This record gives sequence, C-alpha cells and structure tokens, in this order.
Amino acid sequence: MNKTLAERLATAMQERGMSQGALAKATGVAQPTIWRLVKGEAKGSTRLVDIARALSVSVEWLANGDGQMTTEEKMTYPHPPSNEMQLGGVFPVPIFDRDNQQTTDYVYVPVSVESDTCRAFVLERNSGCFEAPAGTVVVVDTAEKPGNGDLVYALVNGSYSVYKFVDGGPTGYLSVDDERVPLAPALDSSVVGVVVFLLRDLKRKK
Repeated sequence: MNKTLAERLATAMQERGMSQGALAKATGVAQPTIWRLVKGEAKGSTRLVDIARALSVSVEWLANGDGQMTTEEKMTYPHPPSNEMQLGGVFPVPIFDRDNQQTTDYVYVPVSVESDTCRAFVLERNSGCFEAPAGTVVVVDTAEKPGNGDLVYALVNGSYSVYKFVDGGPTGYLSVDDERVPLAPALDSSVVGVVVFLLRDLKRKK
C-alpha cells in the first residue's frame, strides 16, 4: 500500500475527507487530471506541490514515498476567495437535521470547499463506511456530481447516511465497506450530494 503516487494520493484524500472535485477546486487543477492521478493513468504532475499543500501532506512523500506523510507546513490554497467575511481561511456551513431541514447551527470548514450549495449533517449512527462513523459531521456539496469512489450522502430505506458511489448502470450505485450488503441504485432523488469534507469525533464520549 502507498507504493505508487495513485495509492498515496488516494490515502491522503481519504484521510482528509476530500473528494476529487473538492481537491480540484482547492488546487485549481482540472478534475480530469485529478481523476487520472487517482486511477494511476498519470504518473506525475507539475502541480504536485499545490496538491500536497491542499492535502497538508509532505510533497516528498506524495511524489516519491519518502519520509512521513504529514507535514507541519501550513495549508495554503492558490485561489483563495475574496470574501471579506472569511475568518481565518474558513467559512460557515449551515447544519441540517435528520429530516434535511436547516437548523440555526453552523460548522466552520476550510475555504477550499467553499460553495453556496454546501450543507452539513451530523451522523447519528455508523454509516457503514470506515471514514464516517457515528458523530461525524459531513459537509455535502449538493451541486457536485459524484465520481467513482466518492463518498455521498443519500437517503436509503428511509434513512440518510454516507455511502460510496460506484460507477455502473444508468445512475450508478451506492455501497458500504461490508461486501455482503448489496449495492443500492444511486437515484437522483435519493442522493443529496457529494461529501467534500469530514469532521470526525475521534474520542466518543461514553
């Protein structure tokens, strides 16, 4: 694992909870380029420095696998928004309840995923995806189209949760980590949007 650029990039994106679309937006790199890097169809890029900074990982680790993954370098973004209301490189996203209704609460997330179509949800139970256990705050872009392997927030069997999007068929499918659970059709009416950022509660209170 992590022997190739594609594997290291996928690991970093998973650790940071960043979709391909969010990473493209954060770096100014075209999403098809990100897709080719993740799939291993491109062996490198002149924008690896920007990609590493957006993911807050070491450039040497991402490019060659040298050293440690994490870096103390402060995250910077090539194309920061000019919104005077920004506070320290973050912006507010409204939190919605289990019925998909907006509450009066907000969560602050990095400007790299800024969009007027973002909304946040708190998972009340484990999603079935390792990246999104109970208590995780998921930030969803309702306008972004999912790519293969992206996490999405969707309504299945009357409950909202996080799933992995799998290409195939006319609309794609929704999956979880347990391969015994059958795939569910990713209907447009059921998928709220693509998860572009995660805030995990690493120490759950008992």
